[in-house]
Amino acid sequence: MNSKTIIIGGAGFIGSHLVDLYLENGGRVWVYDNFSTGNRDFLPEHPNLNIVEGDILDTELLTSVIDDCKPDNVFHLAAIHFIPACEKDPAHAIRINIEGTQSVLSACKNKVDRVIFASTGAIYDPEITTALSEDSNISTKDIYGLTKLTGEGLIEYHARKGFSQAIVARLFNAVGRRETNPHLIPAIMEQLVNGSRHIQLGNLYPKRDYIHVEDIAGALYSLGNMSMEHPMGTFNVGSGKEYSVGELVELCAEVIKEYVKIESVPERRRKYDRPNQLADISHIHEKCGWQPKRNLRQALDEIWQKECKAILL
Repeated sequence: MNSKTIIIGGAGFIGSHLVDLYLENGGRVWVYDNFSTGNRDFLPEHPNLNIVEGDILDTELLTSVIDDCKPDNVFHLAAIHFIPACEKDPAHAIRINIEGTQSVLSACKNKVDRVIFASTGAIYDPEITTALSEDSNISTKDIYGLTKLTGEGLIEYHARKGFSQAIVARLFNAVGRRETNPHLIPAIMEQLVNGSRHIQLGNLYPKRDYIHVEDIAGALYSLGNMSMEHPMGTFNVGSGKEYSVGELVELCAEVIKEYVKIESVPERRRKYDRPNQLADISHIHEKCGWQPKRNLRQALDEIWQKECKAILL
């Protein structure tokens, strides 16, 4: 394999695993990251890996990297992901997630075969309680979702104008090693590492589709290499299974082999939390043969054994 790939946000949670996968398959990879949340330690020393420190709003630098690399694919994974951070500073989230996406597309215009954009399953109508297909109604209710939906619109425009092929990957809840945001599972693990077996969390009723981060990397890799019949494609990337917060904590208890009590406390509860979020992944399986190979329990065990125990030692 002699492909050349740029992964914007390649030092982050998902991006670093995608880097690993491309390198394992003989690809040449350029990571473009400003390291605001990404971590250089997530990236291996490898002769086929090039690292450029830069911001997605620096269109001039990004354009020069694309001109030098002449990549087959560009993966755009850089964003403000943490919903509370987006709500606290909407202007910053809009600038990075929307203006940053346009900056990426401007740099890629007529120079790249395919752009793959990481969107989110959180843009689907929260009133839908059945499995969500790519055709399900869209109704997002927070700044993060609005920025991602706008990003999808920019991607669609880019493809419609013939600037390159484009793929939108609507990612569901990633779980695994190298998490960079204080989401639910890091909040649980932090309390367990600190010795607490009485876990305090927010709302306990929501069910989510948790997908192993290495499976997400595998899905993105498949989307980057699939044959496309049309210039634009949209795909859910999830596990096809959902777990409540209570079930999630029960799995954590199995991993550490101790009883864990769970309590919902007012200061951690969101005013609104969608009741469930389950991905229908039949479309991506049909088009490129991808399906998840790992499960939530495996991801939790890897976090505990390879990251949490290192803190305890």
